[in-house]
Amino acid sequence: MSDYRIKSGDTLSSLAKRFKTDVGSLMKANPNIKNADLIFAGAKLKIPGSKDEFQAGGTSAKGPDLKGGTDKTSGTQATGDVPKGQVGDWIKQAMDILKANGVPADKMNPQDIAKIIQHESSGNPNAINLWDSNAKKGTPSIGLMQTIQPTFDSYKLPGHDNIRNPVDNIIAGVRYSIARYGSVSNVPGIKGLSNGSGYVGY
Repeated sequence: MSDYRIKSGDTLSSLAKRFKTDVGSLMKANPNIKNADLIFAGAKLKIPGSKDEFQAGGTSAKGPDLKGGTDKTSGTQATGDVPKGQVGDWIKQAMDILKANGVPADKMNPQDIAKIIQHESSGNPNAINLWDSNAKKGTPSIGLMQTIQPTFDSYKLPGHDNIRNPVDNIIAGVRYSIARYGSVSNVPGIKGLSNGSGYVGY
């Protein structure tokens, strides 16, 4: 978990939206809060699903410090190292399953997967967005990579049918990213981090 210093005007619902989680998860992580409508400026709020569980090696505002880079001869993106920590374990499991199903390793850089997860859910597999346009349509973004159910259903693999399961969610999110953008590294948010313009949702 990470800490956030509550500012004047903050509400639990607005903070839940900002950190890609929900009010219930925030209250569970902060048992001192008894009333969701009553929080105090200056107090510390623990944000679930980050830092302790998420250790993307070399992560910075401009992206992870990869040992690889671009292969000068083939033009493909080097795969990089799998991040440490629980999220890294989930990424490795998902990548092993994806490779076994014919997905090329050079299309799913684990560091880039980790950065998508970090920005979409802070590594919280229970994150759910109840406020955006998808939620208003009845299909909220759910899980590590914040997929909506129709997208998840289209890109999941047989036997990996639980959108809230972190490995299943990564599998669907990666397959969607490759189908739409060609590779995980071509996702607009990853390119934005690389060129300094900042992350955008995919």
